[in-house]
Amino acid sequence: MDSTVSNEPNVDSESSVTSESSLGGELVSGLLGAGVAIVCVMLPLLHLVTAPLGPFIGGFVAANRGKPGPRGRVVIAVTIGTAVATLIAVAALVFTSLVGKSQLPTWFPAGSTLAAIVAGVWIYATTLGGVGAAVSGALSHKERPS
Repeated sequence: MDSTVSNEPNVDSESSVTSESSLGGELVSGLLGAGVAIVCVMLPLLHLVTAPLGPFIGGFVAANRGKPGPRGRVVIAVTIGTAVATLIAVAALVFTSLVGKSQLPTWFPAGSTLAAIVAGVWIYATTLGGVGAAVSGALSHKERPS
């Protein structure tokens, strides 16, 4: 018998498997981040401060929960942006379907302008969600002992 062969599992391969996050976990973290961003809009009196920073806070919280890698941060950011933009689009669709076109306020944007606004919201929320996830990742790497 060769005494160099060991039945013990390779510790390095186990730690790399457990440290990687799954796509499902990243999506759940992204949805959590979107929920945090939406709650930041709903808080009375504080929403003037927290609403613009909501996607950043959501990305930070979501990345803290999952400890994702670079791909995970992108998934979290895109999930936050998509959820927030979808919420805005659905709210506008419900609003326009509840009232007739003649009853819409004069300030309400037309279809193409509304689509541009939703696209801008998606870009804004995705960017801030990504920045929040990146900041969380940078802080978590800084805290780890070498």
